[in-house]
Amino acid sequence: MAARTCAYAGFVSLICSLTIALTGCSKSRNRLEGPARPVDPCVLLTSDEIKSVQGEAVQSTKAGGNVGAEFIVSQCYFTTATPVNSVVLTVTQNGTANGGPSLREFWKQTFGGKDDSEERHEGKVGNNEEEREGQKPERIDGVGEEAFWVGNRVGGALYVLKGNSHLRISVGGKDDQPTKLKKSKALAEMALKRL
Repeated sequence: MAARTCAYAGFVSLICSLTIALTGCSKSRNRLEGPARPVDPCVLLTSDEIKSVQGEAVQSTKAGGNVGAEFIVSQCYFTTATPVNSVVLTVTQNGTANGGPSLREFWKQTFGGKDDSEERHEGKVGNNEEEREGQKPERIDGVGEEAFWVGNRVGGALYVLKGNSHLRISVGGKDDQPTKLKKSKALAEMALKRL
């Protein structure tokens, strides 16, 4: 009986040692693997989904992006038959550097947190000059964890936070800002299901 107990204790000790060793190796391997793969925004929306919102099917997609130390930015340009009705979807993720600002910190600096939205850097959001000089970000409820609409004289863009990523959706066309916001929100909800 004592021999069995000793053997059992030795087996448990071996299993514990292996578990500790494998956990340590797993952590080291994760550090060496590098950053997560960039999200392909061209697969987050289908042609039918864009047609349901914009009234035209997608004729082609053009992907682009930038992998940086702080952020990974991936973009897809969904071209419709009428180019002005095209849609641009951008996904931003944490980058390759450890110790730099996280995407959530950047989001908070840009838009403010849920409790300090008045402290955000108003009018400094956007990927182009028109957006940065546009209206103050408007909080939008019911999409992702947090969402903001940044309007400008020709339209605007919807920014949506989910997990360690955020989306930026901009729809083209001759619609007014409330309609573009409604369309952007609908597309964001569809894209978030696949993110």
